[in-house]
Amino acid sequence: MNKTTDRTYKCIIVEDEPLSQEILESYIKDCPQLELRAICNDALEANQFLLKEQVDLLFLDINMPKMNGIEWLKSLGQAPKVIFTTAYPEYAVEGFDLNALDYLLKPFSFERFLRSVNKFLSLQDKPELKQDQQEETILVKSNKKTYLLKPSELNFIESEGDYLKLYRNEDCIVIHETLKSFITKLPDNTFLRVHRSYIINIRKIEYLEGNQVCIANRLLPIASSYRDELMKVL
Repeated sequence: MNKTTDRTYKCIIVEDEPLSQEILESYIKDCPQLELRAICNDALEANQFLLKEQVDLLFLDINMPKMNGIEWLKSLGQAPKVIFTTAYPEYAVEGFDLNALDYLLKPFSFERFLRSVNKFLSLQDKPELKQDQQEETILVKSNKKTYLLKPSELNFIESEGDYLKLYRNEDCIVIHETLKSFITKLPDNTFLRVHRSYIINIRKIEYLEGNQVCIANRLLPIASSYRDELMKVL
């Protein structure tokens, strides 16, 4: 049994649609590890609640009156863990950039909801570490130099024959390796192949335009065979 079941975690719903509130409330009731503390109709109401009581998890809608969920989350100093619930997929990249646990696109099933909750519960078993401690480095060799590369520093990777160009904000490192081999060293929840010549860091996406994605002011092609997978991730 997962040891997270030994305790319950406080959560609140921040949602302005009555039907969505009812669905989330019924789903939460079917999860014995969660204790629903409040249903808030907007971000301002939720803000008042958090001033009085700490919670472990927010089920947060994005498109709400007065202040949207993303704006409110940015305003919080110490925010609880967040699972976004919304009907608007275009907010996904910005949502994950705020370290959201998950992004539930309405309407979502109980099975999909439960996957998000289990993701939250699994994290409760792990001690909190600083980002530098959590992230494993990759050893790469280029031009007689050895680099300790953090995956989060990478914007995208471009293939040219048997060589790869690893683009960071400040430079580009060229190594002798294939995309197929290098992608196995990267976190699969952050990096995605979008073309036979490109792997991208989905957290660095600025916008999508047709069959192209913009990262670090560079438009990269999205091959039709990879587009569905990219949209599924987003």
